[in-house]
Amino acid sequence: MTTTSTDEPCLFCSLPAGRVIQENDHAILILDGYPVSPGHSLIIPKRHIGSFFNAKALERAALLALLDKAKELVEQTHRPAGYNIGINDGAAVCAG
Repeated sequence: MTTTSTDEPCLFCSLPAGRVIQENDHAILILDGYPVSPGHSLIIPKRHIGSFFNAKALERAALLALLDKAKELVEQTHRPAGYNIGINDGAAVCAG
């Protein structure tokens, strides 16, 4: 991962290695630093893209592969009755 297009450091590029639970060639899986539910996880593409819809097919497959891993981990640890899966897409969703 590199810096964002605004040359500001990317929060996810500077994560300590211990925060990464799983990774593949195109994405990483971490536990959310401010979870809203037990097992709340983030799956983050390694390449900086402005939108999920700009991800290449291999990147999307890698993101979904880590979604399967996250589900397995949450199932083993918390045994939830259901799952919430969402995509934050675009700068406006991160702007408070």
